[in-house]
Amino acid sequence: MADLSIDVVAKAAGVHRSTVSRAFSRPEAVKSETREHILRVAEGLGYTMSPLAQALRRKTSTFIPLIVPDITNPFFAELAKTMTQAADERGYQLLLCVTNGDPAKTDGYFTAMQAMYAPFGIVAPSTKVDTEALKLFDFGHKVVVIDRVEGDSSVPTVTVDSRRGIMLALDHLHSLGHTSIGYVSGIAGTHTAQDRMDAYLELSAEGNSTPLVLDSGSDPDAGARAAQHYLEMENPPTAIIAANDMVAFAVISALGQNGIRVPDDVSVIGFDGLALGARFNPPLTTVRQPIDDMGNIAIELAEKQNLNGSVEHIVLEPELLMRASTAGPRK
Repeated sequence: MADLSIDVVAKAAGVHRSTVSRAFSRPEAVKSETREHILRVAEGLGYTMSPLAQALRRKTSTFIPLIVPDITNPFFAELAKTMTQAADERGYQLLLCVTNGDPAKTDGYFTAMQAMYAPFGIVAPSTKVDTEALKLFDFGHKVVVIDRVEGDSSVPTVTVDSRRGIMLALDHLHSLGHTSIGYVSGIAGTHTAQDRMDAYLELSAEGNSTPLVLDSGSDPDAGARAAQHYLEMENPPTAIIAANDMVAFAVISALGQNGIRVPDDVSVIGFDGLALGARFNPPLTTVRQPIDDMGNIAIELAEKQNLNGSVEHIVLEPELLMRASTAGPRK
């Protein structure tokens, strides 16, 4: 029912409309027996006050925006799922905000956060976070970023140890006997993406092997281009590390369309640990990010900052999931 139905509830309950309003927005200001009577009457009439109306009255709300670049990417879908549960358990309502990679939309969502009196927000960026924009909208102390933020330690962050993850991938492939290992980026713009690329280049050099980047693009066609590059090589690598699982899926599919079998002809390993990887053909060997933990910890960090101003930077450990997309090099 519309907000005007407060008058209907007030008449039915035999109280003033302001008492009904306080019963919903400031329950501590109404005697418990009066509030219970009003709520029973309201329930009987089918009346509920709009959460947004309550937010405007209280100048605070339980809305938490989760700002992501792309909901078609299963990583962000899984993150949204786990964060929805974490938010529900804490009495919040998660609002999913999709930017499609447009920084201007992020600014728009910050404006909406202000209007809705959101206590804090979570940003999973597609580009490096603009901390100046956070300060402009006065959200420097209300946002947790799921990525590393360079040059500004005032913003809480949670991310995974990308270097450790790439090391796990390389160590696994080396243990199988691979010495020629290619890399496909497929993501760009975030510190996480750069960290993974840097880790691959540095660790390859440290291992006395020549780095081979098959494609460093950030668009959906990166996997197909990497596969084409592989096909055109006289001496292609015997294994490929993809910067995320979606790129790994694309590489495997494109190679398969050209008669290249994984892992018989080339091994492929991803990075994310998406649930889809276990059902892919072949099941994907990957470096798993603890996505469930990332969502829970992001909300915990935001609550701590909201409560006492504390700022923490959490780096989570990845783990290797060995499946069927990797094997020893072809003899």
